[in-house]
Amino acid sequence: MRYLKRFLAVGAASAILAGPVYGQGQPVFDEFVSVELVVVDVVVQDGTGEPVLDLTEDDFRLFQDGVAVEISQFTAPPGRARAAVAPAGAGTPSATLAPRRIVIFIDNLHLHPNSKRRVFEKLGRTLDGHLADEDEVMVVSFGGTTRVELEMTTNRRALKSVLREQADSGAVSLLASYDEMRILEVMQQIRFSANQGTELGTQACLGVGTVAHSHAQQVYGRVQATVSELRRFVNSLAGYEGPKMLLHVSDGIPLVAGSEAYHYATELCDGTGLNKGIPNAVDMSNSNALRYNYWDPTQTAATLREFDTADEWSRLASDANTYQVSFYTFQAERPSNRSGNVDGTRTSFDVEKEGERNKQDTLFLLADETGGAALLDAKEVDSALQRMSDDSRFGYQLAFEPPTASDGRLHRLRVEVDRPGIDLRYRKSYRSKPLEERIEDRVVSALLHGRLENPLAVRLDVTETAAGKDGTHTAHVRVRVPLDQLVLLPEDDVLRGLFTVFVAAVNEFEQMTPVGRRTVPLSVPITHTEEAFVYAVDVPVRGAKGAVAVAVQDQLGAEISYLRENLQLPGG
Repeated sequence: MRYLKRFLAVGAASAILAGPVYGQGQPVFDEFVSVELVVVDVVVQDGTGEPVLDLTEDDFRLFQDGVAVEISQFTAPPGRARAAVAPAGAGTPSATLAPRRIVIFIDNLHLHPNSKRRVFEKLGRTLDGHLADEDEVMVVSFGGTTRVELEMTTNRRALKSVLREQADSGAVSLLASYDEMRILEVMQQIRFSANQGTELGTQACLGVGTVAHSHAQQVYGRVQATVSELRRFVNSLAGYEGPKMLLHVSDGIPLVAGSEAYHYATELCDGTGLNKGIPNAVDMSNSNALRYNYWDPTQTAATLREFDTADEWSRLASDANTYQVSFYTFQAERPSNRSGNVDGTRTSFDVEKEGERNKQDTLFLLADETGGAALLDAKEVDSALQRMSDDSRFGYQLAFEPPTASDGRLHRLRVEVDRPGIDLRYRKSYRSKPLEERIEDRVVSALLHGRLENPLAVRLDVTETAAGKDGTHTAHVRVRVPLDQLVLLPEDDVLRGLFTVFVAAVNEFEQMTPVGRRTVPLSVPITHTEEAFVYAVDVPVRGAKGAVAVAVQDQLGAEISYLRENLQLPGG
């Protein structure tokens, strides 16, 4: 959910810093209050899937947390002839549509090289037909860490080159794919080695359950790593204004980690496999041995709740909505029809469908919560791109001033239209991030994408570096803040100010430090001769090179600067 800023000048007779209240009788200073407008993108279609383009502001109703809010800005679809923009009221400016930006996110951790190659060969051939000259595209790969392969660009030659490289690169998912394929066979072999109906059979089911649990833990770790990196990357897009479409390419991601293996283990041991003709299946549901067995096949549903990642994906979606990022989740290859056979291991139709559904549930969740779309036909790359293009051309924008301040809470959204027979797609929630957290996201945006602003004319200098014994270098960074750019308040014979410095660094291995933050009180004589205040900070960086990003926030004014500097360390 993008925030539009409006700054209102409000008279203030005094200001309070971290310490004292400044003297009475001082001149009146302007205190700048930021009023945030939340923007909701809405796609409206009729029963046949065609866009509905003739709606006006009066047709829409918008709710936050179930309470109606006033639409303060309304923008009609840019694809409508001559794109009529209807103002919300007298004197209300209409929201300005930012350039269309598309991020292609390649999830190598959940994408088999074969399906990746097929998709990206098609993508390279068809993408041009869906892009306008001014459209910007970014390419990102993920294989445990996020790597920006191509920054936002209109350079089509560079885009095609990167897509060709990506089509032939990356085997990160092979080990995970092998694990997924073989785990069922391992469980079958455990059952096959046991004598059915005996105590040995009971122990075999214990082994099957143990294998399923261990597998679920491994898958859960991979999924958690994916969610964490996606959240970090999505928040790094804070530096790009306007709507952004993220085409997430994968073979699907399990919503409940290890669900297919757990259901297969249950099928082998709770009697259902016997009824389906699954070889080596037994019925342990009435066995007295269950009293001594810490794995009970009848409790699979309860056990799998600890491996459910829906909450994590929902938090990712709310962060994406905060920065107006819509997910278009593209499944490069659906699970093949195994006809009940994986490497000679027979499973039931129910287990196979559970595995397929589970990997698609995550894609549907992300798309639905962010107002995008889940695109599940691996052969229809062109149709997927057309869907994204249509949404950006035929969507409405509604903006409102939230009734609550930036409280850090999740807020649910609902849009209604007074017309029967239509379907709506829009962001279902957003998180009202405090200003400090949004600044931290912008620091990451400066660090990863070079999204810089410097209204305070701050200078950033790396003066020297020192090498540590563990291979970590310490970069000594000096932040020079011009005094004439800060709001300073007179008190007796001094001028007082307050600014906050945010710092983060990234190394050559794409590993990033947390964003550090420190508020610095400033006191200078009224007759000062210094031109700038210098703040020094040490930044640890592992490797031979990296980068550091800094934000400087004037606490008494309304300005924030974002800067970035490359680091070339000894030996680099």
